[in-house]
Amino acid sequence: MDSRLIEYFLRVAELGSINKAATDLRLSQPALSRHIALLEHQVRAKLFTRTQGGVLLTEAGTLLLERARPILRQLTKLVEQVGDRAAGQLSIGVAPSWRYLFTSKFIPRLVAEYPGVSLRVHEGASHELREVMHSGMLDLAIVPFEGSPPQGYAHTPLIREPLILVGKKADELQPDKPVALSKLDNLQLALPGRPNVIRTTIENSMSRRGFEFKTLFEIDAMHLSMELARQGVADTITPCCAVSGNPYWEESLSWSPIRGAFMTWALCENTARSHSQAVREGQRLVLQVVNEIVESGIWLGAERLKKTAEAPAIELYEET
Repeated sequence: MDSRLIEYFLRVAELGSINKAATDLRLSQPALSRHIALLEHQVRAKLFTRTQGGVLLTEAGTLLLERARPILRQLTKLVEQVGDRAAGQLSIGVAPSWRYLFTSKFIPRLVAEYPGVSLRVHEGASHELREVMHSGMLDLAIVPFEGSPPQGYAHTPLIREPLILVGKKADELQPDKPVALSKLDNLQLALPGRPNVIRTTIENSMSRRGFEFKTLFEIDAMHLSMELARQGVADTITPCCAVSGNPYWEESLSWSPIRGAFMTWALCENTARSHSQAVREGQRLVLQVVNEIVESGIWLGAERLKKTAEAPAIELYEET
């Protein structure tokens, strides 16, 4: 039963007139009459008798009047309690490549600054985060930028950073010496399967330029692919944030930016949860932590973007 029908009933009972109640509720008299008739149908009893001066409660109507007010008060209190509980929850999705630079800093900051927030972190590949986000299970997610996100979701551009080729230490790739796309010709690569945006863009770009794209195997675990690159099993391609500033990978791997190849990240927000204080503070802290990391200089090649900026998730300008 729609609680609004009970509220309409109470207003009619208080004023003793459907016409007066309709005016007070800013409804037409026929519309309010239909609502009362629907309520009478649902409770299977006549609630009012019509008179020349207005309406009078029947015995059933008097009983409903006595019982309805405390029920509505309880319902209102329940809704407030549920709303307060939801307002204290934050579910955020983050790509594995952000683990060292961002996620490991964001979580302790949020826990320390907002101990009352119930935090849930989902780490997954970008296409998985989109699916989980669009199913309504996440409040915020850091994903590749979409110029036209689905209705109910808003994208705030965050960062534009290089894509990098990662190999074993002996390959002597260097962060300050970008490599051409042709460097990937005939390399044995370990990359995620489609629809991963990096895999799809690299494969299509190489094909258009006549280069041989080879995957030794497909792997959807980024940190495992980097470990295998460290062992010399296969090279891989990741966003720069996966390696930049991480002493373990910087000491055990070699890597170089791919010339002309960039990735743009955005903060995706479920607008149905924008009212939540926890979500608003979570969004604020995401932007603050990202700004601090970029300003520190440890995120090589990262460029903060304006809120109005638009760019494809992956850019690849290299022609040869």
